[in-house]
Amino acid sequence: MNIMPYEAEMIIQIENPIRRKDNQFLHMQQLIEEKRNMLLEKQRKLRKAAKQNEFLQVVKSDYEKYYNYIAEQKREQIQAFEILNKYIDDLNSTNKLSKYNIEDAKVEQKKIIGEISSIKKGLDEIMSNKNTI
Repeated sequence: MNIMPYEAEMIIQIENPIRRKDNQFLHMQQLIEEKRNMLLEKQRKLRKAAKQNEFLQVVKSDYEKYYNYIAEQKREQIQAFEILNKYIDDLNSTNKLSKYNIEDAKVEQKKIIGEISSIKKGLDEIMSNKNTI
């Protein structure tokens, strides 16, 4: 079978658009495959981040429980010191203490007031830290 030069040129012209379309199709398939892989990788990362987020929510919840427990302990301490302070006030007001006992009571009362102030400051810090979690 002898192909004439003009026939060969026609075959080449026909093959070029087909080859071009095939190349475009292959390129599109490659792009689709790359996008698919990228989406699968993003989905994997998203699942991992979601699991980490769940873990962080559990940790946050535990910390909130811990802060609430500590805050409640501080409130109870403040209450106990306030009761002691009131008791010392009552003793001083009844005049049943000697001069030296009154002086000791006033010193102890200053210590109690200082301790109440310190505990309240700690409680304020706990509450401000809790709000930042």
